[in-house]
Amino acid sequence: MGSVLWRSTVSNLVGVCGDRVKHISRLWILLAFCLMPVSSARAGRAPEIPLTTTTGAPVRIILFIGDGMGTAQRAAAQWAAVGFNGRLVMDTLPVTGWSRTSNVAGGVTDSAAAATAMATGVKTENGKIGLGPDGTPLSTILEQAQARGLAVGLVTNTPLAHATPAAFAAHTGSRYAMAEIARQLLAARVDVLLGGGENAFLPQWWTGHYPEPGTRTDGRNLIAEAVEAGYTYVWDAAGLQAAALMHAPRVLGLFADEELPRPQTPTLAALTEHAISILSRRPEGFFLMVEGGQIDWACHANDAALAIGDTLAFDAAVAAGLRYAAGLENTLVIVTSDHETGGMALSLSNNGGQAFAMPDGTPFYVTWTTDDHTDTNVLVNAQGPWSSLATGIYENTHIYTLMAMALTASPELILDGSSLAYPGEPLTFAAHFNPITATLPISYLWTATGQTPLTTPGGAHSTAGFTWPLTGTYTLTVTARTPEVTLTARRFIMLRHQWYTLYLPLIQKRAP
Repeated sequence: MGSVLWRSTVSNLVGVCGDRVKHISRLWILLAFCLMPVSSARAGRAPEIPLTTTTGAPVRIILFIGDGMGTAQRAAAQWAAVGFNGRLVMDTLPVTGWSRTSNVAGGVTDSAAAATAMATGVKTENGKIGLGPDGTPLSTILEQAQARGLAVGLVTNTPLAHATPAAFAAHTGSRYAMAEIARQLLAARVDVLLGGGENAFLPQWWTGHYPEPGTRTDGRNLIAEAVEAGYTYVWDAAGLQAAALMHAPRVLGLFADEELPRPQTPTLAALTEHAISILSRRPEGFFLMVEGGQIDWACHANDAALAIGDTLAFDAAVAAGLRYAAGLENTLVIVTSDHETGGMALSLSNNGGQAFAMPDGTPFYVTWTTDDHTDTNVLVNAQGPWSSLATGIYENTHIYTLMAMALTASPELILDGSSLAYPGEPLTFAAHFNPITATLPISYLWTATGQTPLTTPGGAHSTAGFTWPLTGTYTLTVTARTPEVTLTARRFIMLRHQWYTLYLPLIQKRAP
């Protein structure tokens, strides 16, 4: 088409201007073509340059729930593992707050009501799973993440159909309807399900990879149904590792008839690592809930040694999550509890309690006031997008709010400015951090082809100016940095000669 365009344009100019003008016309047309980019001359039209790329980071939310873990349980684990002045991994998260755990009536909560409050933002009655006080089904953060295209997962070292994991993907009037909860977990198409409770997935008198027979009275084999629906089923650490390495899209892992027996294999940390490995392949991001469920069981039994060991195992799982989050942006990590169990108390004086020692030999003692749940507030630790809202004292429904904000109000960086200009023309570009979040960028870094990098102050908006002396195509990149996330946007700028502007309309008009 370039040769046709050339002949048509020259012929028309010659016809109008005569022989004398012919040579001058050819000279100007040749000059115009020489100044145009090669791709434009061949196509006979203006180049199609992408104006800008706007970057929003994928959303990743990891919620760790230490069931029954109060401040005393955390302190006991700390003293036993790292001493009086040491810190557990969960204590290193930069934001700290307090959650009130009462149920909708203001009474002491159970795990069902507490998990429902965190999963949905609505307080309910004890025993209800994913339902409001009036029995209305509630939308959960897991379901909302699915609707936005995120991968979702549930991990526990207790049965998967128990109250805490159930509240994120099931809706029943009774936490004890475990056969129905197991059915709903699979019907919800949760991408990764790892925990115990094989017998709730098998019909009566059937045994799977563990000795106890199934408990289902409807005759359904949910494990077989899951495999038929596309799940990879695993029952030991080797199988789980293989599923992660093979990039299995959906995994059901059941590692015991009920809870994972001590010493737990796979460990809660290993379950967390493999769940993240599987879920993180989704480009939109993922939501993962990890429960250290056996802390609660040890505290019901007033067994301080097991409570300390289970809290440390939970802390190791938190460490696995933080190792992943350390290399990525836009990852919200929350560590909390559904309630405290046992009324645990610690003392450095011998008060007749269970005796333990710190690594330096300092003794401490553990006592209990009950074998049931208490109404004490529990700690919340967080890092990542919107984690700044985790400070203060609030209802446990606020945990849902933090996650919902991270899910629905994920920040993005928008770059505005001209994409076409003349050499030497001053250009101004504006970067907008959207939405205006609780934590604004602390700085903007501007890098451009042939220019010295420029850092501008933080805030919701920032501007920068550049001038390029020569024709060509240049790239401008701006990076917004906050304490929680770093986003990047890019724009391509073409510097054109004025002869290009003068002759391009004429060339396009005369094209056949």
